[in-house]
Amino acid sequence: MGNFFSILLIIVLVCSHKSHGQQTPVYNHFNSNPYFYNPAEAGSNEFTSVIFNHRQQWRAFDGAPVASTLSFQTPFDYRKFAIGVNIRNYERGLLTTTDALLTYSYTIYLTKESTLHFGLSGGLTTNNIDINEVDDPGDPAIIELQNDNIQTLANFGVKFRSKSGINLGVALPKLLNPEFANPQSFETPAFSPFDEVTVMAYFKRPLEKKIVTKKQKGVRRRVAVENAYAPLQLYALYNYSKLVDERIEVVGTLDLGDNLWVGGSYRLNYGFSALLGLKFQSFSFAYAYDPSSNFVSGFDLGTHEVQIGLNIGERKKLARSKPILRTIQKTETHQARFSHDDVQTNESLKGGKVFYVVIKEFRDFNSADNFVRMVQEEQDLTTNIFYNKNNRVFYVYIYQTESSKEANKELKAVKELTKFKNVKIITIEN
Repeated sequence: MGNFFSILLIIVLVCSHKSHGQQTPVYNHFNSNPYFYNPAEAGSNEFTSVIFNHRQQWRAFDGAPVASTLSFQTPFDYRKFAIGVNIRNYERGLLTTTDALLTYSYTIYLTKESTLHFGLSGGLTTNNIDINEVDDPGDPAIIELQNDNIQTLANFGVKFRSKSGINLGVALPKLLNPEFANPQSFETPAFSPFDEVTVMAYFKRPLEKKIVTKKQKGVRRRVAVENAYAPLQLYALYNYSKLVDERIEVVGTLDLGDNLWVGGSYRLNYGFSALLGLKFQSFSFAYAYDPSSNFVSGFDLGTHEVQIGLNIGERKKLARSKPILRTIQKTETHQARFSHDDVQTNESLKGGKVFYVVIKEFRDFNSADNFVRMVQEEQDLTTNIFYNKNNRVFYVYIYQTESSKEANKELKAVKELTKFKNVKIITIEN
């Protein structure tokens, strides 16, 4: 916890400059979807999800910024990599910018609990102007903007996540610098990765289990919820821009139960905001309000932001939970087991029960032997043959052990990591 506040203090002391005009969208709810700012966060919520955010800023001011953003993200099983899509429409005054980005993120497991995430996005952007609101539509600059030109866009990010719950990320939102007035579509913009930099640090401590009260079949029970987080979460964000919109923001949220959270934020040179969120199983709703600020005079009505999220399917599995396919030792040569005594005299198994993880069974040895050779050649899996004289069946097995627990682990691994799904365990008692 102390490390988090140290990081936060460094960001505030080193980076505190006065904010300029707004050129990129601001999101009050970046805490619940950091993918808005950092492509390395794609899939970080561990679900396939769709999130829509709409922000209407300074409602009493004509031409104030309005941003609508739709994001889709999905990590794949074992969460080694994820993909995301971010589509944004951003209006400010006469100018409207529309972006569409496709993201690929990859996770490296430094330890069982600490990870390093990388994200890269590429896509297209277009700018256009509302000609109906222009006094001089014949202006050459206005004419160029009417072309509704399409330009390439890209961003990059990296994030470190620790076991303690401290996360630190750095993003380069504009690897390319598209021009607002560009008469040519698909012209390659200048490569300028450091014109804008976003740094985010947050504390979100994972809990092994969380005890909550739930109503099950009409009775309220205390149940354990896995993959939960500590109620208090803290966030800090710094955005540097070469031209405009340099800002610092801190956010704190507190869970008041399983379905409700509240929060507050402070943005330097702007003021405070209030946040509220509701969670109902796979659905979430969040609202933020920025009141009229002393830093921004003349806007008597504040800023409203609404965010709706939907998780689809089940939580994706951790890479460290991926089963290991061990199979039998490759030094073994396959041969028929024609009697119970042959199993008892095997060097690796002495006494007790022997468990065989079987992938197929045959009535004759030649068919079983051919299958073993085929599996070795086509899938590079080492198998062997056990013959049960009681039922006169030849079993092709992929693993043998004296532990039922180990046998069940291997059964799960075979089903998940190979094409063999009708796998079973045969038990032989010595």
